[in-house]
Amino acid sequence: MSGLEWTVAENAAWCDLVCGGEFGPRAWTSPSRTREYYPDAVTLTPDATAADVLPFVDGSAGCSVKDSFANLDLPGFSILFEATWIACGPGVPEPGWRQVAGHGFPVDDSVAVLSGGPATVVAHRGDGVVGLSNFSGPAESWPGAVAAVAAAFPGVPVVGYEHGEDLRIALDHGAEPLGPLRVWVR
Repeated sequence: MSGLEWTVAENAAWCDLVCGGEFGPRAWTSPSRTREYYPDAVTLTPDATAADVLPFVDGSAGCSVKDSFANLDLPGFSILFEATWIACGPGVPEPGWRQVAGHGFPVDDSVAVLSGGPATVVAHRGDGVVGLSNFSGPAESWPGAVAAVAAAFPGVPVVGYEHGEDLRIALDHGAEPLGPLRVWVR
């Protein structure tokens, strides 16, 4: 698998851990509406089509699909946002980052919720990569967050996705773009 494929697979595994769902050959889908800020489907391969997604989700208003390779055509949906998958790092270690309680996220040995001063981040170890998500805090905390995630899961590449100003901050701090993605909503 390529770095992008590992990243997409980890993100779908994270959505499955948080929301539950089903893995098909080209998409992860949830037959019932997922929790807020999580998609109802994530495409797993560049050749996924609407037929791999739409029959397996609640397609009513509010349905969202993470188009992991930014190449789907989803009639009746509009693009909520476009983003970029990234390989992070290596980050800059900062004192004070520590693991904290779950903050509503599943807690098992594949998940770490980390806090450093005013910033928090969630890490999820997938196969071959660790996903950084749910970062909140000032821009100057980004390198410390990346380093904290890397320290929580040593020796595993740190990946994720960002858009807008958050993408600029990540790229300014050493992240490398892996490919585009879109999130669609009905």
